[in-house]
Amino acid sequence: MFIDKSHSKKDIIKLFSKHGVNIDEEKTKGNIISDIEEYMENFKYDDKIQNLTQLKDYLKNKSPKQRPTTEEKSRVMFIAKKIIKWGKCNYNFDSSTYTDKDQVYNEILTIYKWGDLPSVRRACTFYNSSPYCINHINPIMTEEVAQEIKQNKIIKTQYLYKLTIRRATKENPIVVLFD
Repeated sequence: MFIDKSHSKKDIIKLFSKHGVNIDEEKTKGNIISDIEEYMENFKYDDKIQNLTQLKDYLKNKSPKQRPTTEEKSRVMFIAKKIIKWGKCNYNFDSSTYTDKDQVYNEILTIYKWGDLPSVRRACTFYNSSPYCINHINPIMTEEVAQEIKQNKIIKTQYLYKLTIRRATKENPIVVLFD
């Protein structure tokens, strides 16, 4: 069976492990591809991939994961860092970063499609909170990254508050702390 080369070994292992098939990570990508028919027999389908045909189509087509080349990534990271610096410097226009709001807008439009990179998401957040924001720009992320961010938010919000009572000095005999 043909599998598009944009799918990495790690992506294939992660896809199958999410659907109940354990693949040995010691195997090479070539060995995994040669045994793929065997793995497909044990694959447990869900709402995303409902049958064998959809699974084969998913593997034949290009991976939905965003993978910039080294040159693209360094260029995107430079622009994102520049926008973050502009945001941290209270959105001041000077010759070292930007001279007007259109420059920032044009640069954010060139990088927002790489939303899987944390720096790009942060740069978009800084741009959207700036007083010079022309249009609200949301970074484009794959579903996996969006789900991971959602799970991290849930974990961060689940916080148990505790009450601590301590005895202190004679002037303040009881100290109550809420952490």
